[in-house]
Amino acid sequence: MKSKRLLTLIGSLCLTLALVAIPLVACTPEEPTPTEAVWPEDVAVCCPSAGGSFHACLVGMGTPVVNHTAIEHWIVQPLGGPLVWAPLMKKGEMDFAGHNAADVLQNSFLGQGPFEDMGPMPVRTVTLGHSYGFMWHTTPSTGVKSIADLKGKRVYTGLKGNPMFPMMAEAQLNSVGLTTADLGSADCMPSIKQATDDLIEGRIDAFLYPIVPSAVMQINEAKGECVFLSLTKEQADFVAEKMPGYYVSVIEAGNPSFANKSEIKYAICYRGGLHVRADMDPEVVYGVVKALLEHHDEWRDCHPQAEFWGPEYKPADTCTEPYHEGAIKYFKEKGYWSDELQAHQDKYLKLQQERMGK
Repeated sequence: MKSKRLLTLIGSLCLTLALVAIPLVACTPEEPTPTEAVWPEDVAVCCPSAGGSFHACLVGMGTPVVNHTAIEHWIVQPLGGPLVWAPLMKKGEMDFAGHNAADVLQNSFLGQGPFEDMGPMPVRTVTLGHSYGFMWHTTPSTGVKSIADLKGKRVYTGLKGNPMFPMMAEAQLNSVGLTTADLGSADCMPSIKQATDDLIEGRIDAFLYPIVPSAVMQINEAKGECVFLSLTKEQADFVAEKMPGYYVSVIEAGNPSFANKSEIKYAICYRGGLHVRADMDPEVVYGVVKALLEHHDEWRDCHPQAEFWGPEYKPADTCTEPYHEGAIKYFKEKGYWSDELQAHQDKYLKLQQERMGK
């Protein structure tokens, strides 16, 4: 009898302990689960203008992005350059943008030059693409054969809303001891089409613009040849040092990407790039760059320049503002990241912190 009561007591005690243990187990904190990527249904993508090579490439990018990520709509908007979209990114109203990956974007990132009053912009690079030659265009009939010959001439040195044009004009003129004040006129062009027509019809003697094949072919047909004012090695090195992000290259005669008839020695070049606001989810940026590079075949035919956005054309380089951490993750996985890129990244992030602490 005592044995039976003892067993009953032990059983009751075990049941009580079990019931007490249930809430204890339920209250034990679990391991945190990895954060899921926050994929936007729509993304806004800015480009400088409609109808150009960059616009075509950005539209083409939408195919692999929509096919291979959770993004449903890749909406390209031709609104202008960094003076327009960088402040919009700061407000969270623009997601991606296409633009040259050179000094203007570094100035945007650091909040200097034309961005001095706005402060540092929260922009990052995703990947790089095709190259441009940023050169003076003229024709044989003007008699202009070198940058020094521009003295007293009527030229276009600017494009509305894009600060890189007057900066580049000044740098190239400075390389031969001139300034824009030495020109006969230094006006802002309304468009590349208008500048091309004005050059052909003799209303101007030259204009400064990234080399666009369609404009060059039009000038070639009308005037025999579109002449590019090449620099000497010393002049080109001067410009490249003054304008971070640009590099010096030789463009061989007959290059289909530029439609130039003659070789352009010591051309000032830069690369186009895709950029993103800094606070975009890293997994989203990782997915976008992965889609663009690993499914390049789906959009490489949207424009001849889209060919140069492939993984074989060095998608990461030191000619831009720092890269987004999502892009870095992908580049490290594929072996595209280097000590040089990391040093560039660290340098500019530190410079931005110093600028923000002013």
